[in-house]
Amino acid sequence: MRTISYWPVVISLFVLLIVSVSRAAPATQPVLLWPDGAPGATGTSDEDKPAITAYLPEADKNTRAAILVCPGGGYLTRCTDFEGTLVANWLKERGVAAFILRYRIRPIYGTKESLADAQRGMQYVRSHAQEYHISPDRIGIVGFSAGSDLAANTCIKTIAGNADAKEPIDRVSSRPDFLILAYGSAPVPTGTEEAPAPKLPPTFMFCTAEDTSHMSGMLNFYSALRRQRVPAEVHFFQSGEHGVGFAQGDPLLGEWPQLMLNWATANGFLTSRPRMPLRGIVKVDGEPLARGEVVFRPIDSPGAPTLVGYVFNTGPTRGEYVLSKEHGPVAGRYRVQVVQVATRWMSNSVNPMQVKMQQKQRNGTMTEEDRKEWIDWARQRDLSPSLETERIFTRQHPNNPSDLIVDIKDSGENRLDVEVFTH
Repeated sequence: MRTISYWPVVISLFVLLIVSVSRAAPATQPVLLWPDGAPGATGTSDEDKPAITAYLPEADKNTRAAILVCPGGGYLTRCTDFEGTLVANWLKERGVAAFILRYRIRPIYGTKESLADAQRGMQYVRSHAQEYHISPDRIGIVGFSAGSDLAANTCIKTIAGNADAKEPIDRVSSRPDFLILAYGSAPVPTGTEEAPAPKLPPTFMFCTAEDTSHMSGMLNFYSALRRQRVPAEVHFFQSGEHGVGFAQGDPLLGEWPQLMLNWATANGFLTSRPRMPLRGIVKVDGEPLARGEVVFRPIDSPGAPTLVGYVFNTGPTRGEYVLSKEHGPVAGRYRVQVVQVATRWMSNSVNPMQVKMQQKQRNGTMTEEDRKEWIDWARQRDLSPSLETERIFTRQHPNNPSDLIVDIKDSGENRLDVEVFTH
Protein backbone atom coordinates (compact mmCIF):
# COMPACT_ATOMS: atom_id res chain seq x y z
CA MET A 1 0.00 0.00 0.00
CA ARG A 2 2.85 2.32 0.74
CA THR A 3 4.27 1.83 -2.75
CA ILE A 4 0.95 2.80 -4.31
CA SER A 5 0.87 6.02 -2.31
CA TYR A 6 4.09 7.14 -3.99
CA TRP A 7 2.71 6.92 -7.53
CA PRO A 8 1.32 10.49 -7.69
CA VAL A 9 4.76 11.88 -6.82
CA VAL A 10 6.53 9.78 -9.43
CA ILE A 11 3.98 10.68 -12.08
CA SER A 12 4.27 14.38 -11.24
CA LEU A 13 8.03 14.32 -11.58
CA PHE A 14 7.79 12.40 -14.85
CA VAL A 15 5.35 14.94 -16.27
CA LEU A 16 7.58 17.78 -15.10
CA LEU A 17 10.55 16.28 -16.88
CA ILE A 18 8.56 15.88 -20.07
CA VAL A 19 7.41 19.51 -19.90
CA SER A 20 10.96 20.72 -19.27
CA VAL A 21 12.35 18.79 -22.21
CA SER A 22 9.57 19.91 -24.52
CA ARG A 23 10.46 23.54 -23.88
CA ALA A 24 14.01 23.17 -25.18
CA ALA A 25 14.59 25.22 -28.32
CA PRO A 26 15.17 23.08 -31.40
CA ALA A 27 18.56 23.42 -33.02
CA THR A 28 18.85 24.72 -36.55
CA GLN A 29 20.78 22.74 -39.14
CA PRO A 30 24.55 23.25 -39.31
CA VAL A 31 25.82 25.30 -42.23
CA LEU A 32 29.07 24.09 -43.78
CA LEU A 33 31.81 26.71 -43.89
CA TRP A 34 33.32 25.06 -46.98
CA PRO A 35 30.45 23.41 -48.91
CA ASP A 36 32.90 21.86 -51.35
CA GLY A 37 35.19 20.54 -48.64
CA ALA A 38 37.43 22.20 -46.07
CA PRO A 39 41.09 22.77 -46.96
CA GLY A 40 43.19 19.85 -45.79
CA ALA A 41 40.15 17.64 -45.09
CA THR A 42 41.13 13.97 -44.77
CA GLY A 43 37.69 12.39 -44.49
CA THR A 44 33.96 12.87 -45.03
CA SER A 45 32.49 12.63 -41.51
CA ASP A 46 30.99 15.58 -39.64
CA GLU A 47 34.37 15.97 -37.92
CA ASP A 48 35.90 16.72 -41.32
CA LYS A 49 33.29 19.38 -42.09
CA PRO A 50 33.62 22.64 -40.13
CA ALA A 51 30.24 24.32 -39.68
CA ILE A 52 28.21 26.84 -37.71
CA THR A 53 24.76 26.43 -36.20
CA ALA A 54 22.70 29.62 -35.89
CA TYR A 55 20.49 30.56 -32.94
CA LEU A 56 18.64 33.72 -33.93
CA PRO A 57 16.54 35.90 -31.60
CA GLU A 58 12.97 36.90 -32.24
CA ALA A 59 12.59 40.12 -34.23
CA ASP A 60 11.23 42.12 -31.29
CA LYS A 61 14.25 41.15 -29.14
CA ASN A 62 16.93 41.42 -31.80
CA THR A 63 19.78 43.78 -30.86
CA ARG A 64 21.52 42.91 -34.17
CA ALA A 65 24.62 41.89 -32.20
CA ALA A 66 26.13 38.43 -32.79
CA ILE A 67 28.60 36.11 -31.08
CA LEU A 68 30.51 33.13 -32.46
CA VAL A 69 30.55 30.45 -29.72
CA CYS A 70 33.64 28.24 -29.37
CA PRO A 71 33.04 25.32 -26.97
CA GLY A 72 36.01 23.92 -25.07
CA GLY A 73 37.32 20.38 -24.68
CA GLY A 74 41.10 20.50 -24.88
CA TYR A 75 40.95 20.40 -28.71
CA LEU A 76 40.10 16.68 -28.23
CA THR A 77 36.33 17.09 -28.00
CA ARG A 78 33.75 19.89 -28.08
CA CYS A 79 31.45 20.51 -25.11
CA THR A 80 28.58 21.50 -27.36
CA ASP A 81 25.92 21.33 -24.66
CA PHE A 82 26.92 23.37 -21.57
CA GLU A 83 29.47 25.40 -23.58
CA GLY A 84 27.44 25.44 -26.78
CA THR A 85 23.66 25.13 -26.99
CA LEU A 86 23.00 26.34 -23.44
CA VAL A 87 25.15 29.40 -24.12
CA ALA A 88 23.61 30.04 -27.54
CA ASN A 89 20.05 29.83 -26.24
CA TRP A 90 20.87 32.14 -23.31
CA LEU A 91 22.24 34.74 -25.72
CA LYS A 92 19.35 34.28 -28.14
CA GLU A 93 16.79 34.95 -25.41
CA ARG A 94 18.56 38.24 -24.68
CA GLY A 95 18.51 39.44 -28.26
CA VAL A 96 21.99 38.34 -29.35
CA ALA A 97 22.38 36.04 -32.35
CA ALA A 98 24.64 33.10 -31.50
CA PHE A 99 26.54 30.81 -33.85
CA ILE A 100 28.05 27.62 -32.44
CA LEU A 101 31.29 26.71 -34.20
CA ARG A 102 31.98 23.10 -35.14
CA TYR A 103 35.74 23.26 -35.49
CA ARG A 104 38.12 20.43 -36.26
CA ILE A 105 39.81 18.66 -33.34
CA ARG A 106 42.68 16.32 -32.52
CA PRO A 107 43.85 13.70 -33.32
CA ILE A 108 42.25 14.04 -36.75
CA TYR A 109 43.53 17.60 -37.18
CA GLY A 110 45.76 20.10 -35.40
CA THR A 111 45.15 23.55 -33.94
CA LYS A 112 46.14 25.11 -37.27
CA GLU A 113 42.97 23.71 -38.82
CA SER A 114 40.92 24.71 -35.74
CA LEU A 115 42.07 28.29 -36.16
CA ALA A 116 41.27 28.27 -39.88
CA ASP A 117 37.76 27.11 -39.01
CA ALA A 118 37.26 29.92 -36.48
CA GLN A 119 38.56 32.52 -38.93
CA ARG A 120 36.25 31.16 -41.61
CA GLY A 121 33.35 31.16 -39.14
CA MET A 122 33.84 34.84 -38.42
CA GLN A 123 34.04 35.64 -42.13
CA TYR A 124 30.94 33.59 -42.88
CA VAL A 125 28.81 35.28 -40.22
CA ARG A 126 30.00 38.75 -41.25
CA SER A 127 29.48 38.15 -44.96
CA HIS A 128 25.92 36.89 -44.26
CA ALA A 129 25.05 39.68 -41.82
CA GLN A 130 22.11 40.93 -43.87
CA GLU A 131 20.63 37.45 -44.15
CA TYR A 132 20.92 36.92 -40.38
CA HIS A 133 19.64 40.43 -39.56
CA ILE A 134 22.79 41.39 -37.66
CA SER A 135 25.28 44.25 -37.84
CA PRO A 136 28.58 43.32 -39.53
CA ASP A 137 30.52 45.59 -37.16
CA ARG A 138 29.14 44.11 -33.90
CA ILE A 139 30.17 40.48 -34.12
CA GLY A 140 32.07 39.09 -31.14
CA ILE A 141 33.50 35.73 -30.18
CA VAL A 142 33.28 33.77 -26.93
CA GLY A 143 35.46 30.83 -25.99
CA PHE A 144 35.56 28.34 -23.13
CA SER A 145 38.82 26.71 -21.99
CA ALA A 146 40.49 25.46 -25.21
CA GLY A 147 37.76 27.39 -27.02
CA SER A 148 39.12 30.51 -25.30
CA ASP A 149 42.54 29.76 -26.71
CA LEU A 150 40.90 29.44 -30.11
CA ALA A 151 38.86 32.65 -29.67
CA ALA A 152 41.88 34.65 -28.51
CA ASN A 153 44.02 33.39 -31.39
CA THR A 154 41.23 34.35 -33.78
CA CYS A 155 41.70 37.92 -32.55
CA ILE A 156 45.50 37.74 -32.70
CA LYS A 157 45.81 36.07 -36.12
CA THR A 158 43.26 37.73 -38.33
CA ILE A 159 42.57 37.60 -42.04
CA ALA A 160 42.02 40.96 -43.69
CA GLY A 161 39.23 41.09 -46.21
CA ASN A 162 40.14 41.41 -49.88
CA ALA A 163 37.71 43.81 -51.53
CA ASP A 164 38.59 42.37 -54.95
CA ALA A 165 37.97 38.75 -54.00
CA LYS A 166 35.57 36.73 -56.13
CA GLU A 167 33.62 35.28 -53.19
CA PRO A 168 31.83 37.62 -50.73
CA ILE A 169 33.15 35.63 -47.76
CA ASP A 170 36.73 36.49 -48.74
CA ARG A 171 35.97 40.21 -48.94
CA VAL A 172 35.38 40.63 -45.21
CA SER A 173 37.73 40.51 -42.21
CA SER A 174 37.85 37.64 -39.74
CA ARG A 175 38.63 39.97 -36.83
CA PRO A 176 36.05 39.83 -34.00
CA ASP A 177 34.73 43.19 -32.80
CA PHE A 178 34.87 42.06 -29.17
CA LEU A 179 36.23 39.09 -27.24
CA ILE A 180 34.84 37.08 -24.32
CA LEU A 181 37.08 34.56 -22.58
CA ALA A 182 35.90 31.99 -20.05
CA TYR A 183 38.65 30.22 -18.08
CA GLY A 184 41.22 30.31 -20.87
CA SER A 185 43.35 32.58 -23.05
CA ALA A 186 46.29 32.53 -25.41
CA PRO A 187 49.82 33.96 -25.27
CA VAL A 188 49.93 37.38 -26.88
CA PRO A 189 52.95 37.90 -29.15
CA THR A 190 55.13 40.83 -28.20
CA GLY A 191 55.71 43.38 -30.91
CA THR A 192 58.56 45.55 -32.06
CA GLU A 193 58.63 49.06 -33.47
CA GLU A 194 58.88 47.60 -36.95
CA ALA A 195 56.25 44.90 -36.33
CA PRO A 196 53.90 45.91 -33.49
CA ALA A 197 51.80 43.30 -31.73
CA PRO A 198 48.30 42.91 -33.18
CA LYS A 199 45.75 45.22 -31.60
CA LEU A 200 43.29 43.23 -29.50
CA PRO A 201 39.56 44.05 -29.41
CA PRO A 202 37.69 45.06 -26.23
CA THR A 203 37.70 42.03 -23.95
CA PHE A 204 35.71 40.50 -21.08
CA MET A 205 37.24 37.68 -19.01
CA PHE A 206 35.90 35.27 -16.38
CA CYS A 207 37.69 32.66 -14.29
CA THR A 208 37.93 31.37 -10.72
CA ALA A 209 40.91 31.59 -8.37
CA GLU A 210 40.80 27.82 -7.87
CA ASP A 211 41.42 27.34 -11.59
CA THR A 212 45.01 28.44 -11.02
CA SER A 213 46.68 27.47 -14.29
CA HIS A 214 44.07 29.16 -16.46
CA MET A 215 43.82 32.23 -14.26
CA SER A 216 47.59 32.71 -14.53
CA GLY A 217 47.38 32.80 -18.33
CA MET A 218 44.44 35.19 -18.18
CA LEU A 219 46.37 37.54 -15.91
CA ASN A 220 49.14 37.68 -18.50
CA PHE A 221 46.57 38.28 -21.22
CA TYR A 222 45.02 41.08 -19.17
CA SER A 223 48.46 42.68 -18.78
CA ALA A 224 48.79 42.66 -22.57
CA LEU A 225 45.39 44.33 -22.88
CA ARG A 226 46.45 46.99 -20.40
CA ARG A 227 49.68 47.64 -22.30
CA GLN A 228 47.66 48.17 -25.47
CA ARG A 229 45.15 50.36 -23.60
CA VAL A 230 42.35 48.07 -24.75
CA PRO A 231 39.06 48.38 -22.82
CA ALA A 232 38.79 45.27 -20.67
CA GLU A 233 36.80 43.94 -17.73
CA VAL A 234 37.91 40.96 -15.65
CA HIS A 235 36.04 38.93 -13.03
CA PHE A 236 37.98 36.37 -11.00
CA PHE A 237 35.63 34.60 -8.59
CA GLN A 238 37.08 33.21 -5.39
CA SER A 239 35.80 29.64 -5.72
CA GLY A 240 34.69 27.36 -8.51
CA GLU A 241 35.71 24.49 -10.75
CA HIS A 242 37.12 24.69 -14.24
CA GLY A 243 34.57 24.23 -17.01
CA VAL A 244 31.38 25.59 -15.45
CA GLY A 245 30.05 27.13 -18.66
CA PHE A 246 27.45 29.81 -17.97
CA ALA A 247 26.86 28.16 -14.54
CA GLN A 248 23.18 29.01 -14.47
CA GLY A 249 22.54 26.56 -11.64
CA ASP A 250 25.17 28.22 -9.46
CA PRO A 251 23.83 31.18 -7.43
CA LEU A 252 27.30 32.76 -7.33
CA LEU A 253 29.15 31.91 -10.54
CA GLY A 254 25.88 32.09 -12.45
CA GLU A 255 26.11 35.87 -12.20
CA TRP A 256 29.00 36.12 -14.64
CA PRO A 257 27.01 35.92 -17.91
CA GLN A 258 24.87 38.86 -16.80
CA LEU A 259 28.03 40.79 -15.89
CA MET A 260 29.29 40.04 -19.38
CA LEU A 261 26.03 41.22 -20.93
CA ASN A 262 26.16 44.41 -18.84
CA TRP A 263 29.69 45.01 -20.11
CA ALA A 264 28.68 44.43 -23.74
CA THR A 265 25.71 46.76 -23.35
CA ALA A 266 27.73 49.50 -21.63
CA ASN A 267 30.28 49.38 -24.45
CA GLY A 268 27.60 49.81 -27.11
CA PHE A 269 27.92 46.37 -28.71
CA LEU A 270 24.17 45.72 -28.42
CA THR A 271 22.99 48.81 -30.31
CA SER A 272 23.74 50.23 -33.73
CA ARG A 273 22.61 53.74 -32.83
CA PRO A 274 25.40 56.33 -32.56
CA ARG A 275 26.26 57.51 -29.06
CA MET A 276 26.78 61.13 -28.11
CA PRO A 277 28.24 63.08 -25.20
CA LEU A 278 25.94 64.45 -22.52
CA ARG A 279 26.32 66.76 -19.56
CA GLY A 280 24.12 68.71 -17.22
CA ILE A 281 23.43 69.96 -13.69
CA VAL A 282 21.56 67.87 -11.12
CA LYS A 283 19.65 69.75 -8.44
CA VAL A 284 17.69 68.68 -5.37
CA ASP A 285 15.24 71.23 -3.98
CA GLY A 286 16.86 73.94 -6.06
CA GLU A 287 20.41 73.26 -4.82
CA PRO A 288 23.18 71.50 -6.81
CA LEU A 289 23.49 67.85 -5.81
CA ALA A 290 26.31 67.58 -3.26
CA ARG A 291 27.22 63.99 -4.11
CA GLY A 292 25.48 61.14 -5.89
CA GLU A 293 24.54 60.13 -9.40
CA VAL A 294 21.90 60.42 -12.08
CA VAL A 295 20.87 57.19 -13.81
CA PHE A 296 19.27 56.99 -17.27
CA ARG A 297 17.56 53.69 -18.14
CA PRO A 298 16.48 53.22 -21.77
CA ILE A 299 12.79 52.55 -22.35
CA ASP A 300 12.27 51.77 -26.02
CA SER A 301 15.74 51.10 -27.46
CA PRO A 302 16.70 47.39 -27.31
CA GLY A 303 20.36 47.00 -26.43
CA ALA A 304 20.85 50.67 -25.53
CA PRO A 305 23.12 51.15 -22.51
CA THR A 306 22.01 52.27 -19.08
CA LEU A 307 23.90 55.45 -18.22
CA VAL A 308 25.29 56.59 -14.88
CA GLY A 309 26.46 60.19 -14.51
CA TYR A 310 28.40 60.68 -11.29
CA VAL A 311 28.24 63.94 -9.38
CA PHE A 312 31.38 64.08 -7.24
CA ASN A 313 31.92 67.85 -7.47
CA THR A 314 35.60 67.58 -8.25
CA GLY A 315 35.38 70.32 -10.90
CA PRO A 316 34.44 73.99 -10.89
CA THR A 317 30.71 73.50 -11.62
CA ARG A 318 28.61 72.32 -8.71
CA GLY A 319 26.17 69.50 -9.37
CA GLU A 320 27.57 68.69 -12.81
CA TYR A 321 27.73 65.23 -14.40
CA VAL A 322 29.66 64.57 -17.63
CA LEU A 323 29.30 61.60 -19.98
CA SER A 324 31.80 61.24 -22.81
CA LYS A 325 30.70 60.10 -26.25
CA GLU A 326 32.01 56.58 -25.52
CA HIS A 327 29.80 56.37 -22.43
CA GLY A 328 26.93 58.60 -23.54
CA PRO A 329 23.36 57.93 -24.65
CA VAL A 330 21.77 57.08 -27.95
CA ALA A 331 18.69 59.00 -29.00
CA GLY A 332 15.53 57.84 -27.28
CA ARG A 333 13.44 57.94 -24.12
CA TYR A 334 15.00 57.25 -20.74
CA ARG A 335 13.62 56.76 -17.25
CA VAL A 336 15.59 58.97 -14.85
CA GLN A 337 16.66 58.25 -11.29
CA VAL A 338 18.60 60.63 -9.02
CA VAL A 339 20.54 59.19 -6.10
CA GLN A 340 21.67 61.50 -3.30
CA VAL A 341 24.29 60.10 -0.89
CA ALA A 342 25.21 63.34 0.92
CA THR A 343 23.67 66.75 1.43
CA ARG A 344 26.93 68.31 2.58
CA TRP A 345 30.12 67.48 0.73
CA MET A 346 33.18 69.16 -0.74
CA SER A 347 35.94 67.25 -2.48
CA ASN A 348 39.53 67.74 -1.29
CA SER A 349 40.44 68.61 -4.86
CA VAL A 350 38.34 71.81 -4.79
CA ASN A 351 38.35 72.66 -1.09
CA PRO A 352 40.24 75.99 -0.91
CA MET A 353 42.01 75.20 2.38
CA GLN A 354 43.04 71.69 1.34
CA VAL A 355 44.24 72.89 -2.05
CA LYS A 356 46.29 75.71 -0.50
CA MET A 357 47.93 73.59 2.18
CA GLN A 358 48.66 70.59 -0.01
CA GLN A 359 50.31 72.91 -2.52
CA LYS A 360 52.51 74.26 0.27
CA GLN A 361 53.41 70.69 1.24
CA ARG A 362 54.41 69.81 -2.30
CA ASN A 363 56.47 72.99 -2.64
CA GLY A 364 58.11 72.56 0.74
CA THR A 365 57.00 76.06 1.82
CA MET A 366 54.69 75.12 4.69
CA THR A 367 55.47 76.99 7.91
CA GLU A 368 54.47 76.22 11.49
CA GLU A 369 51.90 78.99 11.26
CA ASP A 370 50.44 77.33 8.15
CA ARG A 371 50.28 73.99 9.92
CA LYS A 372 48.53 75.53 12.93
CA GLU A 373 46.02 77.25 10.65
CA TRP A 374 45.32 73.96 8.90
CA ILE A 375 44.90 72.04 12.18
CA ASP A 376 42.58 74.68 13.67
CA TRP A 377 40.48 74.65 10.51
CA ALA A 378 40.31 70.81 10.55
CA ARG A 379 39.12 70.79 14.17
CA GLN A 380 36.28 73.17 13.39
CA ARG A 381 34.91 71.15 10.46
CA ASP A 382 31.61 69.33 10.70
CA LEU A 383 32.31 65.81 9.43
CA SER A 384 29.22 64.20 10.91
CA PRO A 385 26.97 62.24 8.52
CA SER A 386 24.58 64.37 6.51
CA LEU A 387 22.35 61.40 5.62
CA GLU A 388 21.50 58.14 7.36
CA THR A 389 20.39 56.45 4.15
CA GLU A 390 20.63 57.33 0.50
CA ARG A 391 17.77 59.21 -1.12
CA ILE A 392 16.45 57.87 -4.40
CA PHE A 393 14.25 60.06 -6.58
CA THR A 394 12.33 58.47 -9.45
CA ARG A 395 9.79 61.29 -9.85
CA GLN A 396 10.35 65.01 -10.10
CA HIS A 397 7.90 65.64 -7.24
CA PRO A 398 6.81 63.00 -4.69
CA ASN A 399 3.15 63.53 -5.65
CA ASN A 400 3.70 63.18 -9.39
CA PRO A 401 1.67 60.25 -10.78
CA SER A 402 4.43 58.95 -13.08
CA ASP A 403 8.17 58.46 -13.20
CA LEU A 404 10.54 61.12 -14.50
CA ILE A 405 11.08 60.40 -18.20
CA VAL A 406 13.21 62.38 -20.64
CA ASP A 407 13.51 62.21 -24.41
CA ILE A 408 17.13 62.59 -25.47
CA LYS A 409 17.32 63.74 -29.08
CA ASP A 410 20.28 63.72 -31.40
CA SER A 411 20.14 67.50 -31.65
CA GLY A 412 23.79 68.34 -31.05
CA GLU A 413 23.12 70.36 -27.91
CA ASN A 414 23.91 67.37 -25.69
CA ARG A 415 22.87 69.03 -22.46
CA LEU A 416 20.24 67.84 -20.01
CA ASP A 417 19.67 69.38 -16.58
CA VAL A 418 17.74 67.34 -14.02
CA GLU A 419 15.93 68.72 -10.97
CA VAL A 420 13.99 66.79 -8.32
CA PHE A 421 12.24 67.79 -5.11
CA THR A 422 11.75 66.19 -1.72
CA HIS A 423 8.34 67.82 -1.23
